[in-house]
Amino acid sequence: MYIGDFRIHRVINAAQRRAFVEFPYELYKNDPDWRPPLRIERLEHQNPDKNPALKHVEKCRFLATRNGKTIGRIAAIINHPHRRKYEDDAGHFGFFDCVGEAEVGAGLLEVVEKRLRDKGCLKIIGPTDWTVNDQCGLLVDGFGAPNVVMMNHGRPYYQAIIEAAGYKKAVDMYAYYASLAGPYLSVGKKMKTWAENDPSINYRPLDMRRLHPEFHIAMDIFNDAWSENWGFIPFSPEEVDHMIKEMRPVLKPDQFLFGLIDSVPVAFVCVIPDINEAVRDLDGKLFPTGWAKLLYRLKANKINQCRVPLMGIRKRYHNSRRGVATVAHISHLAFEAARTGSRHTHIELSWILETNKGMIGIAEQMSAKRYKTYRMYEKGLT
Repeated sequence: MYIGDFRIHRVINAAQRRAFVEFPYELYKNDPDWRPPLRIERLEHQNPDKNPALKHVEKCRFLATRNGKTIGRIAAIINHPHRRKYEDDAGHFGFFDCVGEAEVGAGLLEVVEKRLRDKGCLKIIGPTDWTVNDQCGLLVDGFGAPNVVMMNHGRPYYQAIIEAAGYKKAVDMYAYYASLAGPYLSVGKKMKTWAENDPSINYRPLDMRRLHPEFHIAMDIFNDAWSENWGFIPFSPEEVDHMIKEMRPVLKPDQFLFGLIDSVPVAFVCVIPDINEAVRDLDGKLFPTGWAKLLYRLKANKINQCRVPLMGIRKRYHNSRRGVATVAHISHLAFEAARTGSRHTHIELSWILETNKGMIGIAEQMSAKRYKTYRMYEKGLT
């Protein structure tokens, strides 16, 4: 498909698949807030033999090129678990990146809409980089701060392009940021004290010797905790196993804590270092010297930021004093371990749905401030 002086075409071979992955590294290379993730991880994310989430989606990727140079990319996605759960005949778009030309972005969206319409989709939702359990949401507020590990980056003009194409807000997701040396608000202190004085509440660290069953316990809690949230799709056992493989090198037992009520694990919190900070100057490349720099920064605790990518408490405790106290207690302990053991100075809690008042309250108890907003969009295709 030709639009003016550029072309939009499907990704059909290995060279185009690599160009699809490489484009953001070229687009954002002079952006001071761009923290390029590892290229090998991004390549594996596109590979169904490496990424089990791809076994449940139909995908069609597109590149926009001008004179042989990539100027944009996008993917059309049909997420079968989503369609089975929500019965909304929806498709998704993801991996939306383009140069600052409105016609390029509009053309990419038009091609994806046609693809999904031809597949019988009645609406389109996005952006999601395969699923809502991956990087998702368009950054619409909070430019000027680097993207942390497993979080999206973007350009301010994306919002105007998407909204001009008729997309409306579906929901916003927030990222909160806090100093690990900051104050603990009075309500948080009260919850922590309740937990410490309640003999039915306890905690324990992740048992690395039993990592697989431990992680599956945590993700069973997660799937239950978030099951009623907007757009949620539970992690499959295969996806959990894949997550274990990816996260194992950065897990620390004192920063992955289970909260127990009556000796049963009902909550957990996971803190990981911001790997994007550790690889900030590697351009996503581990060779020839990137491995050494990354390992040194991890082992020598040379990473200032960390992130909470996973936490949750079973639904039956969402509105209970014991539940809130348990989460406050294990969060405080994990954050203290991140500060004193790993010498992290700041933490991001992300992402949190704008409708999730419980998690927003917990973030505010930790004196965290909302500093980024990611938006999910939707549009009818009829």
